[in-house]
Amino acid sequence: MSNDRPRDSCTFCGLTPPSETRLIAGPGVTICELCVAEAGKILRDTSTEGPSRAMGPVWDQMSDAEILHHLPEISRVSLTVEEQLRIWVRAARERKITWSQIGAALDITRQSAWERFKEHL
Repeated sequence: MSNDRPRDSCTFCGLTPPSETRLIAGPGVTICELCVAEAGKILRDTSTEGPSRAMGPVWDQMSDAEILHHLPEISRVSLTVEEQLRIWVRAARERKITWSQIGAALDITRQSAWERFKEHL
């Protein structure tokens, strides 16, 4: 991807946070500090009443227009994950990991792995 792409979005809430909000990146994922804070609250909650609390889908609190507004951001997340997968496969091949091993890790055949990633090496 080019450097002029939109600011990364949080793969937990699916939103592009304001520029003053920090993002933490991992292999193919990012999490904004707002989601980190919410996750921290969930982890600090020591109550044993009821099932585990989850953050829940953000779209439950959105209007139809807001959901439509965020669809392109969600699509960008998909592209980012695919880009990360290509980078990791390239690193695996640089280490001489076989197409059979890569295919097995991705639960696809050696041939499918090679066809999918050969142009990105």
